[in-house]
Amino acid sequence: MISVILFLCIAGLLAIVPFFRLLNHVSKRRNRLTAAEVADRIERHILGTEGLWDWDDFTSIPIADEKLDAIRIRCSELDSPTPISEEKREELKRIVERLRNQTVRLDDGMGRFHE
Repeated sequence: MISVILFLCIAGLLAIVPFFRLLNHVSKRRNRLTAAEVADRIERHILGTEGLWDWDDFTSIPIADEKLDAIRIRCSELDSPTPISEEKREELKRIVERLRNQTVRLDDGMGRFHE
């Protein structure tokens, strides 16, 4: 009996990985934001004018474009439950400026932005 339960648990865990990969793939296909749209979402967050779940949606749902998705991930790293620090706010503003100027570069491959 225990071996059957153990087998079912392992089979269930193995099925979860492909399921979440499929969900990730589907969400990326549907979330085809442009650089301007990403800049708008970040800017609304800085100004505090986004809707109740807009920032959570932005930081939680992968973006099809890899460079824009790296920006989404970085924004998620900068987010915190406490009020955003001035340093983090300035970094978000720089990201918006670069997006607006179409000069976003990922120099170190870790999602860190450098001028």
